[in-house]
Amino acid sequence: MKFSKASTRNTWESVAHATEQVRNGSLDPALSAWVNAQGFALDETVFSSVCRFDEGIYTGTLVDHRGHAWEFFADLNDPQNCDLEDVTDTLGPKSPDHPQADLCDKVTMALLYQREQQMAA
Repeated sequence: MKFSKASTRNTWESVAHATEQVRNGSLDPALSAWVNAQGFALDETVFSSVCRFDEGIYTGTLVDHRGHAWEFFADLNDPQNCDLEDVTDTLGPKSPDHPQADLCDKVTMALLYQREQQMAA
């Protein structure tokens, strides 16, 4: 997808980078395995962001193959201390379909990126 604004291109590239890092395991192979174990196919999941809090502790937002946005907290050192929540219904202007959507928002861009990947497949 081509964007005229540098800020929008940067957001697209940021989402693409986070997604590739999780998909190929270069961020942390254990995180990639955890995402897969939660039922998300890595090659169909897009990551708006992933933050590392500490060794083996991550938080972020992902978009699944159905276009649902999920917030996650993954403590890979303590699998009982993990959380995954579908936040799609609360997106409001983060949805690319919302009239006030901001393509510089990473969740909005991840939803758009996921749609583009599905169309390209």
